[in-house]
Amino acid sequence: MFAMVLCLACGQTVIGQSPMEVYAHRGFRGLHPENTIQAMKKTLHYGAVLELDLAISRDKNVIVSHDAVINTKITEKADGSSMVKEEKHVLYRMDYADIRSYDVGKRPNPDFPKQERYTAYIPLLSELVDSVERHAAAQGLEAPRYFIETKLNPKTDGVNHPGPAEFVRLMMQVVEEKGISNRIIVQSFDPRTLQILHRQFPSVKLAFLAKAKTSLEDNLEWLGFVPDFYSINAAYIDTELVAACKEIGTELIIGNCNDYNEIKRISALGVHRVISDFPMTSLAAIKEQTP
Repeated sequence: MFAMVLCLACGQTVIGQSPMEVYAHRGFRGLHPENTIQAMKKTLHYGAVLELDLAISRDKNVIVSHDAVINTKITEKADGSSMVKEEKHVLYRMDYADIRSYDVGKRPNPDFPKQERYTAYIPLLSELVDSVERHAAAQGLEAPRYFIETKLNPKTDGVNHPGPAEFVRLMMQVVEEKGISNRIIVQSFDPRTLQILHRQFPSVKLAFLAKAKTSLEDNLEWLGFVPDFYSINAAYIDTELVAACKEIGTELIIGNCNDYNEIKRISALGVHRVISDFPMTSLAAIKEQTP
């Protein structure tokens, strides 16, 4: 079995001899209903960084959701009935009170059959932060850290979400009100929110989710500055990319990866940050059980 130690106090896993900081993708959605308060509270006990996604409601509330629409695959209506794929409920065209009425925790997720099931709703960012901060304090855990993805696309500005300037303003209002700006990393595939944050909030750590088939140089030219972190699919991480990132002063993050062998391979190259749907202990157990 691969040597591995989970360090709850420092929030890191050790794979072989290498420390690995784990970003719990949507609150370790392999185990818990994604982006829910309950998932994030449970995730704190693994010492992981809380990875979550943001969207904006019609009444300008900052909410925690990966999808721009109600995800029919994992959502039930208030009366307990299932939704059909054809139903398109765009969050940016709904008030938060309506969004909150849907249940996103009870319906089995076919992609993650071992997920827990419980009643849950799409939370406000402010509510999620309050809940996990209280939980960490009550349990004697270290202060939570947050890896926040802004979900924007220039083609859907004003349709699925506000433009980048308003998105950043609404998000940072919550972040600053809750006093967590020194404990967040903001990530995005869309460079616009990162560019605004780089100018207006230079102390906030930023991660660029890179286009996998585009070179490091071209990706950073598109972004316009060297970010604190550069996140990319595991298949594209090799010794050349590791060396190039080190030379310019950006840290690599393994993009969402549930392959323990891949994580172990890349860890040996000197990359010590990974986004995953599972804790490393779970991935190692899966690896050991696979013929």
